[in-house]
Amino acid sequence: MTATTPDTRLACHECDLLMQRPQLHGDQVLHCPRCGSRLISSHPNSAERSLALALAGLILLLPANLFPVLTLEVLGRQQEQTIFSSAMALYRDGLGLVALAILLFAILVPLCKLLLLTYLAAALHLRARWPLLPQAMRSYQHLDQWGMLEVYLIAVLVSVVKLVDIAVVHPGPGLYSLAALIAVTTLSSSQLDPDLFWHQISDLQAAEEEHV
Repeated sequence: MTATTPDTRLACHECDLLMQRPQLHGDQVLHCPRCGSRLISSHPNSAERSLALALAGLILLLPANLFPVLTLEVLGRQQEQTIFSSAMALYRDGLGLVALAILLFAILVPLCKLLLLTYLAAALHLRARWPLLPQAMRSYQHLDQWGMLEVYLIAVLVSVVKLVDIAVVHPGPGLYSLAALIAVTTLSSSQLDPDLFWHQISDLQAAEEEHV
């Protein structure tokens, strides 16, 4: 079977200018010669950095969800709140859609993002022709816009400000883990080089077709 040659052309996402893909080295940035929009931001060792950050995020995801984010003390009684328990409390209060949004965008979406990034980065680091790499990359790029851990953290901080007058609020280990998780996921999004990932996925697919 004849191998498919990887496409070396590049189209600007703003003005649709079609050009030849250059070779970038180091932390270089490619701008469109027609409209000046940024096309590629090269990050050396993007797969390795993404893999390390994804694994760190998966580790932080456990304490961020298992440990209490806040502990409220009112009249000598303490009540601990985790992300899941806060969603369940909203559900019991009749705010089912808000509870569902918290479960999706504060727990499930970050988990899926980190698992997809681990799968992609590990495959590219090992140069392994694992199945469904293009689908995993597309799914990650779609989910990357729906992670809302920052919104949840802001909501927690607003709640703290409102509750300090009626209760003693103690930040829990889940809050610190959540803040670290947000930092890691934000860094992983900034360090991921989508163009490099897609280019390496195309190379792996072309190499696989050569062996068929």
